[in-house]
Amino acid sequence: MPSCLIIGECMVELSPLDANTLNKRFAGDTFNTAVYLKRNLPDCVVTYVTAVGADALSQQMLDVMQLEGLDTRYVAKSQTHTVGMYLVTTDASGERSFAYWRNNSAARNVMALVTLPETCFDVVYVSGITVAILDVPQREQLLRALASYRERGATIVFDPNYRPLLWSSIQEARDWTTRFYAACDIAFPGGDDHAALYLHKDEGAIVGFLQSMNIGEIVLKRGADNVEIYRNNEHVSVAVTPVQTVVDTTSAGDAFIGGYLAAKLAGFTSADAAAMGAEVAGVVIGAKGAIVPADYYQSRLANRTHRNALGEVLPVE
Repeated sequence: MPSCLIIGECMVELSPLDANTLNKRFAGDTFNTAVYLKRNLPDCVVTYVTAVGADALSQQMLDVMQLEGLDTRYVAKSQTHTVGMYLVTTDASGERSFAYWRNNSAARNVMALVTLPETCFDVVYVSGITVAILDVPQREQLLRALASYRERGATIVFDPNYRPLLWSSIQEARDWTTRFYAACDIAFPGGDDHAALYLHKDEGAIVGFLQSMNIGEIVLKRGADNVEIYRNNEHVSVAVTPVQTVVDTTSAGDAFIGGYLAAKLAGFTSADAAAMGAEVAGVVIGAKGAIVPADYYQSRLANRTHRNALGEVLPVE
């Protein structure tokens, strides 16, 4: 049975229903990926590591995690902190903007609150947001944990997911992002992240930089454009079917990674994994919210063409 350990932060997502009403959901980059991984590969044990509070809202979040089938045994409960929150607004084209309230988030102390499982996992996934919300001692602790899992055979996966407001300076962000890149086996760089962090102006600069750190698999996300995969000195370009109606791009990248990891853990090639990731992201951006309703998701994914290629191993009914 495949297994994946994901470490990060889940937050309360607020979005306007009208001028006086906000809708509440739960979301966060690593949580979104965990959910879409589990939905596409139900047999996978997806262990989500985070910290929440001891209040009613935190319990609701934990209930949703369990409803999605995630293993929550390593979700810590803080008596002094609660869960972070953000407000997302979208424009007519589906692009989003955010306002955050996370200074009192329990997840900022996750490495201090949780004793990580000693189990060997097939995949361990963290993001740049996971790293950014931690203090320096916890970042070092996380790096040591990744090295330990890697020694035991886990594939370490990293998405830089650069958020400037979470870092004290661009230099701090660059230094830590580079260290976590060096600790991973599969990387999901984005062009905008690299332009901001490293002043990389094109794909060649990004790939050359990451290959210099001996990262075995580089999956370059480029929105609606082709996905470029560099693996073992081979380059594969995977076409992406354009989405006709874009409603909300909040978790497009997270959904892509969830679909990608599901296919990889099911034994598919990197090219098939990229195609699956693109299909998952295409469904998700067609509805509001980072986590779209399961019934909507299942019905829409079942109607998309790549479903036939991967459906036998990645059931969605």
